[in-house]
Amino acid sequence: MNSQKTIDHMLRVALATALNHFDYYQRAADEVRTTEVKALLLVLAEAEEDLIDRIEDMLATGIVEEIESLESTDDIAEPNPTPFDPQRAETDPRLYVCNRALEQEVKGYNFFLSLAVRSKSDIVSRLFEYFATRKAAQIESIRRVCSTF
Repeated sequence: MNSQKTIDHMLRVALATALNHFDYYQRAADEVRTTEVKALLLVLAEAEEDLIDRIEDMLATGIVEEIESLESTDDIAEPNPTPFDPQRAETDPRLYVCNRALEQEVKGYNFFLSLAVRSKSDIVSRLFEYFATRKAAQIESIRRVCSTF
């Protein structure tokens, strides 16, 4: 597979992941009744939508411009994957949703980081490190909101 086909394939994998996360957050937001949790899910859906738009732009125009504009990913901080009070989550729907969202984002973070590490191309590796940093930021958002419950 030539490098452009490899990059396109990897971007399509990232796009499918982001679309799945977006769909999950939208469906969960439609079902949840708690205002704070609904707001969190909608913010996460919006972040996924931004990522989807960026990936689609990369598929249409290429990644060179995007790679040049990316922030440094040298200082990726490992996000905290610890769920919120698992016992209370069984009875508190807010914590249940928080833990599901946290689990979803940690899986996305680990997935993108593993692709970055396994990539044979520095450009593709940098691209997936960037996607991992986006997921790490979403994990921090979840922690910030859900720690108040």
